[in-house]
Amino acid sequence: MDATGDGDKLRQSYEERVRALTQELRQRERELVILSQVAGRVHGAEEVPQILDIALEEILNRLGLNAAWIFAGEEREGKLRLVASRGVSPAYLEEVRNHGLGQCLCPEVFWSGHRMQARNTTQCPRMPDIIAGLTSPVAHACIPLKFEGATKGVLNVAARPGEQFSEEELSFLETLGHQIGLAVARARHHEAERRRDHEARALAAINRAIGGSLDAAEILKAVGNTAVDILDADRAVVLTGSDPRDLRVAHLAGIAHPELVEGQAVDLVALGSKLQLRALEEREVFAIDDWESDPRASRELARRWEAASGVVIPLTAHDRTFGLIVITDAKPRPWTQDEVEVTQALAAQASVALDNARLYEEARKAYEELKDAQQHIKQTEKMAVLGTFASGLAHEVRNPLNSIGLQLSILERRIGRVEPEIGREMTGLTRIIHEEVQRLDSLVGDFLLFSRTERLQYRPADLAALTDEVVQLLAPEGKALGITVRRSAIGEPAPVLQMDTEKMKQVVINLVRNAFEAMPGGGEVVVESGVVDGQARLVVRDSGPGLPEGVDVFQLFVTTKPKGTGLGLSIVQQIVMQHGGEIAAANEAGKGAAFTISLPLTATKEQRGEVRP
Repeated sequence: MDATGDGDKLRQSYEERVRALTQELRQRERELVILSQVAGRVHGAEEVPQILDIALEEILNRLGLNAAWIFAGEEREGKLRLVASRGVSPAYLEEVRNHGLGQCLCPEVFWSGHRMQARNTTQCPRMPDIIAGLTSPVAHACIPLKFEGATKGVLNVAARPGEQFSEEELSFLETLGHQIGLAVARARHHEAERRRDHEARALAAINRAIGGSLDAAEILKAVGNTAVDILDADRAVVLTGSDPRDLRVAHLAGIAHPELVEGQAVDLVALGSKLQLRALEEREVFAIDDWESDPRASRELARRWEAASGVVIPLTAHDRTFGLIVITDAKPRPWTQDEVEVTQALAAQASVALDNARLYEEARKAYEELKDAQQHIKQTEKMAVLGTFASGLAHEVRNPLNSIGLQLSILERRIGRVEPEIGREMTGLTRIIHEEVQRLDSLVGDFLLFSRTERLQYRPADLAALTDEVVQLLAPEGKALGITVRRSAIGEPAPVLQMDTEKMKQVVINLVRNAFEAMPGGGEVVVESGVVDGQARLVVRDSGPGLPEGVDVFQLFVTTKPKGTGLGLSIVQQIVMQHGGEIAAANEAGKGAAFTISLPLTATKEQRGEVRP
């Protein structure tokens, strides 16, 4: 009897062990299936947010749970931020976003790297608020997410109401967390490779763009645009200058800035810009993850400039400061060391290019001054050569032109005898020939005029009266073209000057008529005269489209008019130089072109008749 009872007990114990092992085996098989499915999906994703969302979805679906959320962070940040969630109360999410985690197990799990379980409100004060609609707190597991040799986040999974996770379940969740960490590490590695490749390509491209450029504006434009592209930032502001009270907005890249415009003057001191001021004065790079909470930054300015985070980099080279690059985002973001180093490399390239542009500009100005000095020396010799050449040119060109004109007249008389349809066609052709003959004759005339070296007839003249006379002469012509011609005084009244009145009239008439031709649709021409900075000034301004950039309009045979000879302004410049003066052309923002003639107030020896020209 006892033997039979013992056998039943053994059999019963054996069957219980078999059932337990079977149940455990099934549980392990189920966990392996879940692990395989979760791993398969998360490792197939490319972006970190996508991996986290997939992981939460799979965990909840496979385990039959309702809520999970993930915090992430870096050791240097000292805080965790919510990066993914499923089934969590919106009120809890809003509280965490606005005020942080507060006192709970997540920071402890993050720093220790050990899993834990929040079972009561002491361990997690916000436990009652995590899941919406529950009447009692819910326990949740806190699992460290480890990759790249450190804990990078915390996975939280809520248990069923009234239940807790067993140690085996916590261990399984930790295994799932390990798979998530591997997938995130792989995605971040691939993203880093893509970013480095993108950065390398961008830096190579900008190196090609600015390496050989000597145009400071183009360099700064390329740098600003590349900075926004490489860092995926909202905007970049490039400020030039070394005085914090007197900077200039050289370029704006990215989305429109709420306050600044290109060309605007900026006073960092008046703006209360602590961070930019320090970067400029200390020549240091500053990366701000959260402009609102960082004491180094001005919160008020950050709000006005819609900047929640940013990087400020000074532009310096060879102990010179050229300005600042301010790269910002409208939301807080952690700036990695790689991103900061890329911006430094970008700023270094730009600074060297700007220094090269400065050296080139200084060399160019020195060359221009030398060239201007040599021009006066060569003028007499050039005029003698041109005079001889022009005389021969006039003879060789005008004789054939006269012959062409004569034959054309005969042809026009004979056209009247042919059929009307053919006659009209031939008349159009002869008109074109007439126009081209006249243009060639005008070119020869202008060239002869430019090459003449006759002595100017100097006599005392009133610059204002001369200018008034030209304006009265050309005002009716301008009115017929829809152009207003008016006079204006600048500086002090000019004294009597020694000048060739007819030649100077020719200069002013030429400039005013050039302005007429630049405004076929109408506009305004203003002729100004007076004494400015110790020189007599005569300025002709127009409201036309301005002069083309990079073109020396005073150079021989350079013209901006479709049928111009390219000699008019050269003749004007020659006459002005013979009077001992200078002429300059410039564009005025929103006003068109301005030609400024500067004449000495004191007569030269030549003007006094003491030497021959």
